[in-house]
Amino acid sequence: MIPIILILLVFAIILRIFTPKKPNYFFGYQLGSAKKSDEHWKIANRYASNYMIVVYSLILGVSLIFNYIKYDGEILLLTLFGIGIVTMYFYVENKLKRIN
Repeated sequence: MIPIILILLVFAIILRIFTPKKPNYFFGYQLGSAKKSDEHWKIANRYASNYMIVVYSLILGVSLIFNYIKYDGEILLLTLFGIGIVTMYFYVENKLKRIN
């Protein structure tokens, strides 16, 4: 599980560093109203990448602790991942609604 989380964390860091300038269908935050305008796109990608970095770092930390104590907590880690993704959606969409 740790290698997968590390890969996701690297992709989130890449998204933060190389934020796409214009809406596209290949790279960036694709959900909700992110493609409404260029301003929405930039804000959505900035907040989503920051949020993903935090969530993936926390999940990586919990995963490393579980690995150290030899606890098989994959269900808990997947639950944390799912909750993190869902809350990211609502967090980013809430920020985008404030722009209008």
